[in-house]
Amino acid sequence: MSSKRMKLLRLVSNRALIVLVAALLGLAMTFNVTQRVQDQEYLSRALTLAKAISVMPDVISFVEAGDPNHQLPKLALVIAERTQASYIVITDKYGVRMSHPNPALIGQRVEDAQSALAGASTTTFNKGSLGLSANGRTPIFDANHKVIGIVSAGYLTYTFASEVKHLQNSFIFLGFGIIFLGFILAEILARTLKNRRMESELIEVTSKYQEREAMLHAIKEGVITLSFDRKIQLINDEAMRLLDLNKQVVGKAIDAVLPQGRLLDLIEGETLQGDDEIVLNDNFSLRINTRPVKHLGRQIGHVITLRDRTEHIGLMREIDSITNLTNALRAQQHEYANRIHALTGLIELGRFDDARNYLGEISNMDADLAEKLTDRIANQTVTALLLAKVAIAREKGVVLEIDPQSSLDDISLDSNAQITVIGNLIDNALDAVGGKADGHVKLMIESSFSYSKIITVRDNGVGLPEPRPDVVFQDGFSTKVNEGSSHRGLGLAIVSRLVKQSGGTITCYNNQGAVFVVEIPVRK
Repeated sequence: MSSKRMKLLRLVSNRALIVLVAALLGLAMTFNVTQRVQDQEYLSRALTLAKAISVMPDVISFVEAGDPNHQLPKLALVIAERTQASYIVITDKYGVRMSHPNPALIGQRVEDAQSALAGASTTTFNKGSLGLSANGRTPIFDANHKVIGIVSAGYLTYTFASEVKHLQNSFIFLGFGIIFLGFILAEILARTLKNRRMESELIEVTSKYQEREAMLHAIKEGVITLSFDRKIQLINDEAMRLLDLNKQVVGKAIDAVLPQGRLLDLIEGETLQGDDEIVLNDNFSLRINTRPVKHLGRQIGHVITLRDRTEHIGLMREIDSITNLTNALRAQQHEYANRIHALTGLIELGRFDDARNYLGEISNMDADLAEKLTDRIANQTVTALLLAKVAIAREKGVVLEIDPQSSLDDISLDSNAQITVIGNLIDNALDAVGGKADGHVKLMIESSFSYSKIITVRDNGVGLPEPRPDVVFQDGFSTKVNEGSSHRGLGLAIVSRLVKQSGGTITCYNNQGAVFVVEIPVRK
């Protein structure tokens, strides 16, 4: 049986119990009142009959004369039959019975007759020789208003108990009718009030729900609420857009709608290290925040907020590219300044032949590299970047070798993306061999048979983590623990995403150092 049906049965039983108890209490009070009224009525009737007999001339004369002919018993029986009284007892002024339904009791004294002999009328329930009765006693006065006897009239209770029983049966029938009618009326009233309350609550809940939905879907941030068992309870439009989900995910477990990875770990709050973290999915760069929800000290779920930081990360990537170019120009400027100083020194020493030879040597070296790169690489910004990276490598004491056969045609990566991919791979390689006496980095760009370009960057550094070198492509992974950048661990993740978005692939492995291989389709 469903919980709603159980609640309805409990509600109906409670109403029935209330009506039943109220009706039974009413019946009990009615029975009590009926019994008391009936008793009082027969007491009053007995006293009225006794008073009527006490003023009858024959009764007065018979009592005064001492009833020598024994007329009072016959007269009392006649009156009792006509008035349906159970008994009529007449005594003299001493309380001695002069009449009684039981002839054997005539001539005996009546007990408890002092009040009536004193001139007072009384009513009481008396248990006499005939049984329990409603009794009324009154004195008999002579012409001088002196008490000359007593008249006692009574009705045995069993003679009018049937009347009370009939009334009680009528009240019982009426009471159960009232119970049934009361239950029906209570049910109708309860249902009417419930329907009105539900209608009012429905309007209020609908209004609140509409307000909540409007506010929830109007905010720019994505919002997800999870229950304690990690099921999605609520998700707004922005969150569905950022995570490529739909409304059908509500009620499902979060790990059933999102792939395994850092994004899922952050949403579930497993690896969150601070208030906010940057995470990448296939289309967006997201800033994610996970907060537990507690009620009465008990955790009941989580609230996750997502903000689109794709444009922000793109600007940071462009700034990084500009910074790299600036650093490269600074390195070139520093290198050229050193060469100028060397030439100046040779000239001041009068060693003109050495100065001429030195100048020709460095001019041919840089000019030759620049000419080859310009001929083979269509993107002149990439050419400038590579020349600058060579200068940076020389400044660090690292040999950056660019394969002379390298060529970069019109691949399916825009200019900024090319700078990001190639520059990031070279920077990571230079960092990997930094401080090494024989540090060596090699870049090679070659064509494949599948109309694509293969960019290979290798170094002779410490290599990639084993047994899964591709962990370096996960956002948030970084070996540079001493850096405090807010987007640390995103470089290779961004490179991987850019390559995949262009339809290419990126892999890495260890071969006496780290080797990164990027395959990018050529535009047709």
